[in-house]
Amino acid sequence: MTIDGSAVHVAAEEVDGLLGRHFAEKFDAAATAEIREKFAAEHIVPLRGLLPPELFGPIRDEAFGIMDRYGVSHDLTFEITDGTPRSMTTVGQPVIKDEGPLIDAFYFSPQVLDLVSRVVGEKVHTCPYAGEHYVISRLLKSGDTHGWHWDDYTYGIILVLEAPHYTEGGFVQAVSHTSWDKENPDVHGALISSQVRSYALEPGDAYVVKTNTTMHRVYPIRGDGRRTIVNMTLASEDDLSRPMTHETNDALFGGVRDPRDAG
Repeated sequence: MTIDGSAVHVAAEEVDGLLGRHFAEKFDAAATAEIREKFAAEHIVPLRGLLPPELFGPIRDEAFGIMDRYGVSHDLTFEITDGTPRSMTTVGQPVIKDEGPLIDAFYFSPQVLDLVSRVVGEKVHTCPYAGEHYVISRLLKSGDTHGWHWDDYTYGIILVLEAPHYTEGGFVQAVSHTSWDKENPDVHGALISSQVRSYALEPGDAYVVKTNTTMHRVYPIRGDGRRTIVNMTLASEDDLSRPMTHETNDALFGGVRDPRDAG
């Protein structure tokens, strides 16, 4: 790690060590036990200040640069999630693999896998489908939203790189203990029968979600707010042997560049 004026330069091979030192201080046994208890109840939990300051800036700058150069805007609805909208700008895994060494290092960090495993109460794995390893998304104008949905794999960890004040939208909402029937999705039934919880996040925070049984969305942006995140998918032990499809991921983020990378 080097400092040039006000800029901090971090090499990919330094990421795991920086995270290990930070996690040892911030997510000790007592703190992790409290987080795990909350996750067990709600199936979503914020990890406040997950990124240490010396890593937050470089990862944010890397993601912003990738988004500014390669972002693709979408305004879609998906019948597979009951017609919910995706109004957002995205960059998929193949570009990030080439252009984002810090994001890649974070995703494959043993420290991250260990922390998430401790939070969710079971061993997690990197996703066998490369197209879902990591993606960047940005909500940047009024009405932009990542509408109600579930995901195929069990877990997600989302890094919040910028977020508006909750009064400008962009906060996370979740409905746990629900299920995704792709042939007959029922978002409104889940909303009526279950509790909706909302979470405001700050830059540098992250959150872990049990995404296959927790319907979730990002509340639409209002006014001039902007939200940029890196979404990373993690697999449970059961996921490794279950057949999966990736319809919404491939439509929004482009899937994989080479079919041989599909896993």
